[in-house]
Amino acid sequence: MASIFERTKSPVSVHILHDETLTERNRSLLTETAEMFAREVEFHNVTTYIEQLGDDTNRFVQKSAWSVGTLYRLAITDILPLDKVIYLDCDIVVNMDIRELWDISVEECSCAGVLDIPHGRFSSTTLGRRLMGCDPKKYVNAGVLLMNIPRMKEKLDIRQVCRWFERYRYCMNFQDQDLINSCFRGEIKFLEGRFNNRRAPFRDDVYTLGVEDSIFHATLTKPWNEPTGSFIDRLYWRAFLKTPWGRLPHEELVDLIIDIFQKSPLTHRRTSQCYRKVFHRLRKDICANDIFRTAALFFKALFHETKYLFTRGESKKI
Repeated sequence: MASIFERTKSPVSVHILHDETLTERNRSLLTETAEMFAREVEFHNVTTYIEQLGDDTNRFVQKSAWSVGTLYRLAITDILPLDKVIYLDCDIVVNMDIRELWDISVEECSCAGVLDIPHGRFSSTTLGRRLMGCDPKKYVNAGVLLMNIPRMKEKLDIRQVCRWFERYRYCMNFQDQDLINSCFRGEIKFLEGRFNNRRAPFRDDVYTLGVEDSIFHATLTKPWNEPTGSFIDRLYWRAFLKTPWGRLPHEELVDLIIDIFQKSPLTHRRTSQCYRKVFHRLRKDICANDIFRTAALFFKALFHETKYLFTRGESKKI
């Protein structure tokens, strides 16, 4: 929020999607952040919407590597009475006037996004995307989306969302991102990479890459978890210090910095820790060979699709 407000001259209204885990203190500090920049913020509790997705969908997402919060963007079409929305993940730092993104037309499409990082033609990820009806060559990252709300609402309601999750849960990797790419295939406009820049340049690269006018997305390492020395770390902490959270006493700020460094995989107090991490990575790379994952996904798809078609045929008879 602070990074958007600081660089955008136009009026900005922020809509925060949350559940009951948002504390009153954090709600108050978020409101204060907006007021510091004379901007508006509204809060939308999406608990009821998420419950409508059903217990099976919620259990599946909670067992995956992702938080149930990844489903919140699906609630936007039902909750926000707007025609156009910019959706941003929480691990975003904006280093541009966001009006540039807002001014892009989405009248002829459902949404717009930046192409995701491509995977190998025969990888398990690519196979999974094909099975779900996505086009692997036109698959976008949903961390930054420009959304045409009326058009998206026409094409996808909560019943369709539930059916989609029921059918494809066995091969999903990114839950709602997969759903968006599948259900809106051919309806997605492609944006320049700078609107969802997932390569955080290091200090030596800053002057050669032209990192101004970009929206940075910390997809792998989060600045608040691990220091990497990248440009996005600097942008994040500069924005952090301009919010109410940044008004920490010096002692607490020092404790915070030390805690973050201790979490970093780049920081080892003993050589044995480094060796353990190296062997863990080698074991993971050898045992998680993509050939085995692709073969397993193929047989899983054969079983699930047969089961789905049989069940659908039986329901039609009924």
